[in-house]
Amino acid sequence: MVALEVIILAAGRSTRLGQPKALVDAGGETLIARMVTRIQHVENAFVTAVTNDDLLADIILACPSIQVVLNPEPEQGRTGSIQRGLASILERNGRLPQRLLIVPVDRPGWSIEVLNTLLKSDVSSYPVWNNRGGHPLLLVGDDIKTVYLSEGDVPLSSLVSRTQIPVEFPYLHLNIDTVDDLEQLNLAAREQWF
Repeated sequence: MVALEVIILAAGRSTRLGQPKALVDAGGETLIARMVTRIQHVENAFVTAVTNDDLLADIILACPSIQVVLNPEPEQGRTGSIQRGLASILERNGRLPQRLLIVPVDRPGWSIEVLNTLLKSDVSSYPVWNNRGGHPLLLVGDDIKTVYLSEGDVPLSSLVSRTQIPVEFPYLHLNIDTVDDLEQLNLAAREQWF
């Protein structure tokens, strides 16, 4: 039985970076493959990646152990991508999950310890370090249904109240958005937690 459903958001076009974020090199593997490997350390986690039509085949090849779902309209926003992932989970399981971890591919600054701390929460929550929020985001119970039934272009922050979970993790705010950010990614990829 799947104890935790995970959606990796990888549908953005990466225009500022100039290359697909999911496929950038992170210590000899694609970023998304490294993230999937970390997530799979969580017992009974099932990963679904939501991506765009340009990356679909590449992500399937890079991560053959996960479900990959197409979002043909990623410009509608992250909520729409989450809904595509939830629709796939609903089809596979016959119900929406009770716990859902949302992991943006461009926010890889988390460890298994951060995940385990977050997963202890019984309410929707996100990690915070140095008074700034980070990722991944944990959705629980009715919040998942609220997101699934909402309009796809409504920001997640407008739909769900989330509890802050303090963590001690300096890489929590790692954000892969520009070419300059790749240097920080390369440093992080050398760390044991990555």
